[in-house]
Amino acid sequence: MWDLPKGDLFLPKVSLEELEYLYSTENKAKPKIRLLCAIHRKNESSIDEIAQITNLKRRTVHAILHRFQERGISGKDSIKQTGRPAFLTLKQRKELVKQLEIGPPKNKTGLWSTKEVKEHIHKKYGVIYTNVHIWELLKALGFSLQRPRPRHRKAPDAQEIERFKKKLPGWRAIIEKDTL
Repeated sequence: MWDLPKGDLFLPKVSLEELEYLYSTENKAKPKIRLLCAIHRKNESSIDEIAQITNLKRRTVHAILHRFQERGISGKDSIKQTGRPAFLTLKQRKELVKQLEIGPPKNKTGLWSTKEVKEHIHKKYGVIYTNVHIWELLKALGFSLQRPRPRHRKAPDAQEIERFKKKLPGWRAIIEKDTL
C-alpha cells in the first residue's frame, strides 16, 4: 500500500520539467500543492519528507501520489462531483414557473407564500420540501421576496385623510396647477 515508486519510476511518461512547468503555470492552490508533491516524489523524496515540506499529513500525501499513479497528470485536478439529483425535473420546474406567474388560486394579492408554494408542489408533484428549500428553489427560479408595504397600526384610513385635507375652494386648483 505504501510502496509508491520514486524518481523516474513515478509518472514515467511525465518529465520533471513538465511537472515544474505545470506547477509554475497553475493558478489554483490545491492543484499546485498536488503538483508540488509530485515534483518532490520525482526528485526521490520520501512520503515523510514531502509531508514535512508541504505541511500535509502523511496519509494525504500518499493519497495525492496514489492519485497521480492512477490518473496520470490529470490527478492534479479534482473530479467534479455531480451531487444529489433534483427532486423536480427541468420540465416540472418550467411548468412550476408558469403556474407561479399566474398567481395563487385563493389569494387576492397575487403573491405566493412559502406555505402555499410548498402545498402546491406537494399536491402537484408529490415532493415534500422544507420551507428553507422552497426559498432556495424560488430564488433559483428567478423569483424574489415581496412583502406588502408596512402600515402603522395608528395610520388613518382613506376617509380620515380626505376629511383632514384643506377645504379651501381654490386649494385643489393651486395644487393641480403646480403639478402640471
